[in-house]
Amino acid sequence: MLSTTPLAYAADDVTLQTIKVRADRPSSIDSVVLVENTQTQNRTLGGMLEHVSGVQSSAFGPNAGAPVIRSLSGSRVQILEDGQSILGMNALSGDINIPFDPLFTRSVTVNKSSDAVRFGGNAIGGSVDVDSGIVSRKMEDKQKDVELILRKGFNDADAQGLRVNFNDGKRFSTNLQLSFQKIGHYDIPGNSKAGVCNSQLFPANGGVNTFLADNCQKEARIQQIYNKASQPFIDQFMKENPDWADGDFSFYTNNPTSVWQRKTYVNPANPAYVSGTPSMTQSKINKDVTPDYHGTLGNSHASNAHFAVGTTYFFDQGYVAVSLDSKESEYGVPGFSMENKSFGANYDEGLPVGVVIKQDKYALEARLSSPVAYLESVQLRMSRLNNASGERLGSTKANDYQFDTNQAELLLAHRRAGPLSGMLGLSHKARDIAGSGPQLYLPDANTVSRALFLKESLDVDWATFDAGLRHEKVEHEIRKSGFKTSRNASNSRLKDRSFSLNSYSLGASAKLGQLFGAKLRYASSERAPDVNELYASNRHYSIMTQEEGNQNLKAERARNTELTGLFANRGFQLSATGYVMKYENYLYLGHSGAQMANRLPLKYWKQTDTTVRGFEVDASQVVQLGSYGKLNLSAFADLVKNKADNPDKLRAHNDGAYLPNMPTNRYGANVQWENKGWKARLSGTRYDKQKYLGKSVSEEVPLDGYTMVNFQVSRALQVANSPFAGIDVFISGSNLLDADARPHNSPLKYIAPLPGRGFQVGLSARL
Repeated sequence: MLSTTPLAYAADDVTLQTIKVRADRPSSIDSVVLVENTQTQNRTLGGMLEHVSGVQSSAFGPNAGAPVIRSLSGSRVQILEDGQSILGMNALSGDINIPFDPLFTRSVTVNKSSDAVRFGGNAIGGSVDVDSGIVSRKMEDKQKDVELILRKGFNDADAQGLRVNFNDGKRFSTNLQLSFQKIGHYDIPGNSKAGVCNSQLFPANGGVNTFLADNCQKEARIQQIYNKASQPFIDQFMKENPDWADGDFSFYTNNPTSVWQRKTYVNPANPAYVSGTPSMTQSKINKDVTPDYHGTLGNSHASNAHFAVGTTYFFDQGYVAVSLDSKESEYGVPGFSMENKSFGANYDEGLPVGVVIKQDKYALEARLSSPVAYLESVQLRMSRLNNASGERLGSTKANDYQFDTNQAELLLAHRRAGPLSGMLGLSHKARDIAGSGPQLYLPDANTVSRALFLKESLDVDWATFDAGLRHEKVEHEIRKSGFKTSRNASNSRLKDRSFSLNSYSLGASAKLGQLFGAKLRYASSERAPDVNELYASNRHYSIMTQEEGNQNLKAERARNTELTGLFANRGFQLSATGYVMKYENYLYLGHSGAQMANRLPLKYWKQTDTTVRGFEVDASQVVQLGSYGKLNLSAFADLVKNKADNPDKLRAHNDGAYLPNMPTNRYGANVQWENKGWKARLSGTRYDKQKYLGKSVSEEVPLDGYTMVNFQVSRALQVANSPFAGIDVFISGSNLLDADARPHNSPLKYIAPLPGRGFQVGLSARL
């Protein structure tokens, strides 16, 4: 910028390059990570982000994975695309994947701190914002850019994609995206069901671990069988009158004679008699309700299609952009690939569970610089999101849910006043939910939220301070429909609910000399219960639960304290973050201790005070190798504990202090090398065996830890006398050790491991 100053004074008419300034740029005090999209295998959004410390994937099979930030996900982590929420059924049902294009997504911004001031209660546990690449926010460098992507998978998806940008270099820029991914099934290194599904069904102290049996999709019970060798004589009367017998035991006796109807019978000796043997023996029944696949993960197919177009008009003070984005997905949910049938059923007639998703998004985005004297910029975002998500049992519709969401947000960034900068925001969101099908567990409902928020930042030489405040009103309205609650429901007659929410945050960062720095953040955030927590009822097969809401639930409040220490010296960077999140009225799905039809556990949405504690450590070192390029070494470690503060007796007995399916601690390392068009990366992450176990009446059974090793090598080529401006070729591999990988936070960990060793080769060609 300084170098252009003499030219600006020397010329009469100079046009300088526009520098993009976002009105809602992330705070430097939050734990914000920008993840660029490389050519690595990104099956799901959660999978793309799971190498970020503190972030794991929900891993609901290979085809559905949402980001889990510091043990929080679903309605607590706001998922956005180009700044607009795309939360739908994916927030309420874990098997519904977040629509995601792994080929053309530019980057993803993850805020691991509470982001409720900016994005409302659904960001009480953080936010994830996807830059789709559909909208140009500055004029592209080339007037025409065409990119063709072809990928071939080996135990990974085949993919094809086309991206086109054409512009006039001045006013208009249009982007077109088209992509497809498909796979018939995934291979696994061993059996689909974990070894504990056989070895630990029957504890040494007796009985059956019903929690493990249900999660392993097993019919497990102990049957008492009479021992025909336990008594020395055969009852002659019963032998002659078998209709009088009540069972096998009636035919045997300890007496050499018997008197029946005043007649004496001589009882013959029992030839099978063995002295001292017990009269009853136990038979342990262990049958698979769903198949235990070997080498292949059944019902793991997937196909995705994406089409998008976006056009931007640039003018002197900003731009206006409109876009259309359409995504379709169809995939199988492995593991409980059949209905969890009751004891004695014909399991061969089970039905595979499938998911179909269609999402259309229409969006408008505009930015105006310096509209009036005191405003630096005005930014407007509006969108219409139509998301249809359905579950299938075989070819039969279990349910379809239509989520129609209208959103609008206005951001007013005021001019910098000395060290002070900030913005005022207003947002409105209206969501309609409508369901159909025989397996409905949610009523038709409308949800409207309105919010006003303010964020300010104060920058001085040695420190930065920020503060934010948000007031939000959330209203749930029940619409008339054919939905009926179960006989076990907490709610008799569904009622409308409204919540008034207030959230604020305070933060500071400071330089502590030349090498050290520190960041401190405190946030008090509120979240309103969502429709599933308030109104759900009936069987919810995707989570294998009879789910029952409670419309009398209160809003959650989280008080988060986060401290980060920083160190940097000669290319080495180290950051360590510790956090404590104290929740009042933390919402969780608690076990009642009972089972319903098809052996589904009956669970109710409940509340208790909960504390989430954890830490994250990140380190990196850049090494310049001269003519041999550059080497980037990095490592991380993280740990999180989500524990009830003072659980009541029912919570302690049925659910334990820790909830099931909590993320385990991890540590990993990454080596990346670049030189003259070559790029290579090797990474490894160790997932430890979980120590903090929850309960579902029976205690959760931990699985062994595992190590995931991935690699990628790519080469940029210039092909002479060809129409291509450049070609990138790559090969990547995942799970190189072919580990039996079962994330502890996955609801399917006992019945569906992650895919085994896989490879993908591909090329990206630009015209």
